[in-house]
Amino acid sequence: MDVDFYNYHVDPRTTYGDISGRYPPNFVKFPWFTKPLIWSDTLSRAVKKRPAHLLKDKLLKLFDMVDAPAERWGSAEEIGILRENLVLFSERMDANPHISPIGRVFTKILMTGHLKNRADTVAFYEQNRSFIGANGRFKAPLIVTGFPRTGTTLLQRLLSEDPATRSPFTFEMEKSTPPLKSGADPMKDPRIAKSAVRIAALSKMAPGFLERFAESHPMSPIEKEESMIYMQAHNGVAAGAVSAGRDYFHSVNLPKISDALFRYERNFFTMLDAYCPAKSHWTLKAPNYAPYFSKLFDYYPDARVVVTHRHPSRSMASVCRMIETSLLPFDRDGSFDKIRFGDIMQSEMSVFLSAPLDYRAANPQHERQIVDCMYQELVRDPIAMVKQIYTKFDLEYTSDFEKRMQGYLDSNKQGEHGRHKYSNEEYGIVPVNLYTQNKAYFDRYGFEVEARSGD
Repeated sequence: MDVDFYNYHVDPRTTYGDISGRYPPNFVKFPWFTKPLIWSDTLSRAVKKRPAHLLKDKLLKLFDMVDAPAERWGSAEEIGILRENLVLFSERMDANPHISPIGRVFTKILMTGHLKNRADTVAFYEQNRSFIGANGRFKAPLIVTGFPRTGTTLLQRLLSEDPATRSPFTFEMEKSTPPLKSGADPMKDPRIAKSAVRIAALSKMAPGFLERFAESHPMSPIEKEESMIYMQAHNGVAAGAVSAGRDYFHSVNLPKISDALFRYERNFFTMLDAYCPAKSHWTLKAPNYAPYFSKLFDYYPDARVVVTHRHPSRSMASVCRMIETSLLPFDRDGSFDKIRFGDIMQSEMSVFLSAPLDYRAANPQHERQIVDCMYQELVRDPIAMVKQIYTKFDLEYTSDFEKRMQGYLDSNKQGEHGRHKYSNEEYGIVPVNLYTQNKAYFDRYGFEVEARSGD
């Protein structure tokens, strides 16, 4: 396969010694015990003309072991679309010569874990369907979405401080069964310790990786996390895997893939709610809802949706840096081309801006269920923004809720995990080109071509 197919990769032999910064070196120094992975990969390529640790057969076997009954998990066509997506991902990753042996092993471990979780979730749901159907009440969720790096994480974690809401912990999406029980102390759940062990193993295998990623997006087993990202992962959709090729990266943002994902997600949270219900409503967040905006109200007709906004020439480079951080340690050293990567991101990520905008223009009847959150207003006065959202959706706002939000803000100062630095220039992002490509979005939200101070 032509290596140029992967778009952002280049032959590292041509970049050796380059000091421009366009081809960044890996910032992770892998320990000695990872050397056998490299040796086995080198031998496999020499003897079999293919890398070791192939993904396709293993991942498809796990996907196919789930015999999801009825259409509550998706029709045959909808499940088939997910499977085709997984085939495409596996084949592209297996054929990509620029994925390092460690990157391939890491991907295999991560993806098999999520697919096993899918199997366990479906099995548990079907075994306890009567109880879940009688007790699960997943209705009128509050969903936060928008372009990445526009304040969605801060907003979700503030909204989650409401004692009347329920927002999923990372640990209960990483391993969803058995569900958290009502009245149980979530901070004593055994899954937290198991998650910590996995994190420690990753830190040992790839020292410095999690610390660098935390500069963009701090993660913890007990934090509230991105629901749709995990729903995608459970179903074999590697949402950020641009390393699987541009056609794969494009495919994961097509609305047609979301039908089975939304069905799975609705069952997933109905199951969690049956055992540990929300007093009022669930609060979910993920930028990855944005490309699927045209389907969102089909599956959640009573949803309350917050769409976040920030000047694209601020957020685009920030997204590039965050995803670069997640890819770079697992690519072959010197193969990452920032300019080519920036070109892909500008093109393929525009749907996160256009999909909600286009849907809202064509479906004004849902505007009463949608509120816009401007990044500048959120960071200037986060609590005032939450009050505005609660007023719009006629949700009860209490003094206890406000006190808890203030406590969160006091304990989580911006930049305490370090600040990731980025610029438009390093990714070849030209504001006027970004404006031309997304003119309708810029004009709708009053963004000038060049970002102003504070945007």
